[in-house]
Amino acid sequence: MCLSVPGRVVQVQGAMAEVEEEDGSKEWYNALPQPGVKVGDYVLTHANLIVAIISEAEALEMMQAYREAEERLAEEEQRDGHRPDGDDKPAE
Repeated sequence: MCLSVPGRVVQVQGAMAEVEEEDGSKEWYNALPQPGVKVGDYVLTHANLIVAIISEAEALEMMQAYREAEERLAEEEQRDGHRPDGDDKPAE
């Protein structure tokens, strides 16, 4: 499953923007779909593109939801001995 990831723009150079994600990692994304993006904006990224500019409140709410989902997956993995999403399956 692919998810759009929220982050905060820390630098813009031409059609590219550097986005800091919640874990502190920074990556460059193509900002052409959102030409008005500026430093300090919260954005959704997907497939190396900035797909939307969102509010800080929306970004924080999404980050919290992702943390809660990860915690639930970890709890289920610990309880059941495997990830419910199938990520622990050996390659065939």
